[in-house]
Amino acid sequence: MKHHILYFTLIVLVLTAAACAPVEDDIFTTARVTVAAGDETVITRVQAQAKLTNVNTRQVLSSADFEGPSVTVELLRGAYQINIEGVVTCQQADGQTRMRQFRCQSDYAEFVRDGVNDITLNIIFLD
Repeated sequence: MKHHILYFTLIVLVLTAAACAPVEDDIFTTARVTVAAGDETVITRVQAQAKLTNVNTRQVLSSADFEGPSVTVELLRGAYQINIEGVVTCQQADGQTRMRQFRCQSDYAEFVRDGVNDITLNIIFLD
């Protein structure tokens, strides 16, 4: 009988300890940053470096893994500064395809929701 009580106590202790383990998924979220060039220009390819700086911790995340006009990054929830610089291939309203240097930036973007947090930044062409 004493062994049953000891085993029961150990099981309750292990379950209690497991329930108190921190859930790390709650502090992370997904950010999808999309670059836009206006209504008349269709972006077909982006070759750029996106740097996301956490406003509170100053941690910098960078990615060049663009899929079309968007880049997706897993990061800590919070407020970020975003800087993107590179080259974009775009098709203009007259059908002409051009490669242009560009920059995008945002001084404040919140990524705090569950799931995917979307933000669209307007391109500033440098040429």
